Amino acid sequence: MLERLPHGPEFRFVDELVECVAGERASGVWRARGDEWFFRGHFPGEPIVPGVLVGEALAQVSGLVAGDIFGLRGARLAQIDVKVLAAVKPPATIELRSTLTKRLEGLVLFDVSASVSGNEVARGRIVLAKT
Repeated sequence: MLERLPHGPEFRFVDELVECVAGERASGVWRARGDEWFFRGHFPGEPIVPGVLVGEALAQVSGLVAGDIFGLRGARLAQIDVKVLAAVKPPATIELRSTLTKRLEGLVLFDVSASVSGNEVARGRIVLAKT
């Protein structure tokens, strides 16, 4: 099912889909190992998962739900409002959750959250638009 994402493997931040209820919600996992390309500069010797990439991972999980609504690869990011609550240091298993909360013409709104070992590290809202 992850192949439904339009992102190539180098920019796919969902390693495993745990649940996907068509048109409703999805959850997945991103395993940040610590050897990924972006850690060479963020930050050398003390890597931290970039918060913007946690937001991207949440958008990707949301995109799997939107794909059930708009058709495969039928959505793009329109708005993101995600607060980073805690730094994530690799190696880490980041649990991603997205729940559809509203549908408008050509737009879908999701409540999203990410956690590591049961501790919430990010939460917010994401809007995807039909392409």
